[in-house]
Amino acid sequence: MIMKVTKGTLIDWGQQAALLIIVSALFLYLGTNMSENIDSLGITTGFDFLNDRAGYDITFSLIDYNQNDTYLRAYWVGVANTLLVSFMSIVFATLLGFIIGVGRVSKNWVISKLCRAYVELIRNVPLVIQLIWWYALFLSLPPVRNSISLADDIYLSNRGLAIPHISMNGWGVYVLITLVVSLALALIYRNYVYRRSQWKGFNPIIWPKFTLITLSLPFLMIMFILLTNNASISTPKLTGFNFQGGMIVIPELVALCVALSVYSSSYIAEIVRGCIQSISSGQQEAGKALGFTDHNIMWRLIVPQAIYPMVPQITSVYLNIIKNSSLGVVIGFMELVSSTGGTTLNNTGQAIECILLVMGTYCAFSLITSLLMNWYNSRISIGK
Repeated sequence: MIMKVTKGTLIDWGQQAALLIIVSALFLYLGTNMSENIDSLGITTGFDFLNDRAGYDITFSLIDYNQNDTYLRAYWVGVANTLLVSFMSIVFATLLGFIIGVGRVSKNWVISKLCRAYVELIRNVPLVIQLIWWYALFLSLPPVRNSISLADDIYLSNRGLAIPHISMNGWGVYVLITLVVSLALALIYRNYVYRRSQWKGFNPIIWPKFTLITLSLPFLMIMFILLTNNASISTPKLTGFNFQGGMIVIPELVALCVALSVYSSSYIAEIVRGCIQSISSGQQEAGKALGFTDHNIMWRLIVPQAIYPMVPQITSVYLNIIKNSSLGVVIGFMELVSSTGGTTLNNTGQAIECILLVMGTYCAFSLITSLLMNWYNSRISIGK
């Protein structure tokens, strides 16, 4: 097939080429100017500083770290903490936002008004104010000696949540492998059910079985590790002025997750409400004519059709959660911005390299999240 080139097409190509040349020249000028200024100031550039000793502590980390480790290790600690906060906040915000959103369209007057008040209050108060409020609330909890016992070996105090800790002694990688395998099996089951189903999208009947399949193999692996004595369990015990053993979930982490989850859930709730109300009222009338209950009409008929337009909008909320996790710097939680973009930058003076690392990491997180959500949206689109 030969494409016909017209005068208008040549003009469009010329304009785009001219714009590309101008933008490239601008970036080249800025880069050259920056390089000359750095050389004139005698500032050393490059990422060799990442192999130097960090020399600062991080109060919470998912991977082993001490102040004798390198700046690169501190960077990975920040990445892991950012991923942890983002993942937990996305899960809790989605669950809470979906509940509030469905409550907004409830026929129960009290539930509907309470959910509306929640949305209007939460989304109209700045996130950083809510973050500070939650952090102050957790710091006002009783001290360690008067900590609140939530269950056996689980304590809550102003120093955080003390919970038992399971050390896999090198077997953790096998638990991760079984999780990946079981997740793949769950996805195969989901695709099998969807191929046999007329409807595409969110099916609440699938998710309990999906979750059971996903968690079955890791649970069996953990039980095997415990029964063969390849794992050790450490429980928190009050010794002096602090807990010894177990794991302490610091209040900074809890406050950041709660603030992000609550704030973002108000936006997800409005997205859910709008998408549900966009479904024709004739669908509800048809469901009643077929003898469906209100519960079945909502979860079996309305929600599956409303999920598809929800996904692109909820994706934007997820991206905001990932980027807003950087507010951990306000309360001293050592995520990516606090570690690499803050302490490492101040210690080394490598501002450009540190900021580039932070920007590139957040950009990668956002692009991967967007890619996954777009893939999911294409999979549940009606008619495919």
